[in-house]
Amino acid sequence: MKCPYQVEPHQIQGLDYIHVFPVIQWLVKRSIEKRKERGEFLMLYAANQFDKLNCFKNVLESEPKRKEKCLHLKKCLTGNRTNKSFHKEEQRIMECIDDTSEPESIESCEWFIKKPFDANDFIETVMTDEEKIAKLKEENQKIAEELAQAQEETNNIESKIEKITLQNSNMGDDRKREHEKIKILLTEYERVKETEENFQKECEIKMEEYQQKIKEANALLEEPVEDDTELKEELDNIRNMVEAARTKLSKKARAVGLMKRKLDQIPDRAELAQYQRRFVELSNEVSARYRETKRHYALYNTLSDVQMYLNKELSLLSSILDAYPEAEKSPESKERFLRQLENIDVSVKQTLDRVENKRNKEQSIKSNLNNQLSTCMSAHRQYLAAVKELETEVQKNLQLQEQIDQLQIEQ
Repeated sequence: MKCPYQVEPHQIQGLDYIHVFPVIQWLVKRSIEKRKERGEFLMLYAANQFDKLNCFKNVLESEPKRKEKCLHLKKCLTGNRTNKSFHKEEQRIMECIDDTSEPESIESCEWFIKKPFDANDFIETVMTDEEKIAKLKEENQKIAEELAQAQEETNNIESKIEKITLQNSNMGDDRKREHEKIKILLTEYERVKETEENFQKECEIKMEEYQQKIKEANALLEEPVEDDTELKEELDNIRNMVEAARTKLSKKARAVGLMKRKLDQIPDRAELAQYQRRFVELSNEVSARYRETKRHYALYNTLSDVQMYLNKELSLLSSILDAYPEAEKSPESKERFLRQLENIDVSVKQTLDRVENKRNKEQSIKSNLNNQLSTCMSAHRQYLAAVKELETEVQKNLQLQEQIDQLQIEQ
């Protein structure tokens, strides 16, 4: 179809509007052009057919006329004649025709000779042409409506694209900041790498120089020289310089390795978010486990207290049962038994008062803690509101700073 835009199947399935929209726009434009060309062709074809079948008076008067006339044409068309005479007259008429070179004119003349003029056929052809013209008008109207619909669809798609571009431009601030941070880290890494490469090149050059000097020194040693002490001193100096360069190179390599490890140890944004999410999950698990253990401890303490009081009650009841038969024997033992019961009653009331006091203290502590919790919750809500306001103010400040920077750049 000679489309200037390329589109892939996965882009169509994924509704990639950036690549699909130009193709749709081109197809709509192409279909409208084709329909317009077809409509013009049909209009020209209808006009041509109408001109072929209908001739006006001024056209008939202005058409070229023959100088020679067929004298026996009327006899051929209307007179009574046999087959032989009909063929002779037909041959004579055909010889009188001037334009014998075109076969279409000969066929039309033969049809005119063989078939007389019929007004009904002419009316039918005119009616069919009118019907064709009406159909063409309807098609033209439909094409205009489809063109308007396509224009509306293109306008809607363009508005959607503008909205999406605005959203992308608004959402791109955080990504720009992250991209700038990554750029800074990459520039530092590249700078360190360049310094390392330059230092390695310098060390290699120095090593080559020192090796060349060592070779020269060895060559001098092989030759018979009178003063060997000076050469030995020079060789020792060169060796010391090489060792110093090697130690310096190893230190630089260690520093570069440390820098690489530090850069690798710096977590990115996704890792930090993952760590934060994991820490939150762990804190929630620890708090849930702590609450559960605390509840178990409280339950254990209450059950142990209940057990203690039940044991005391059982011991009292058993002592009362044991002492009751002896109290029945004499009035003195009975009075003693009653005094013991009164003492037991007093001790029970004292323990009950202690428990009530303890319960009241716990309830007061609980109410105080609830009040503290409510105050903390209100403070937390105020803190969140203040943080939100601070974030909005920071965003406004950043926008104003960007506007100021743009104005300074324009000036």
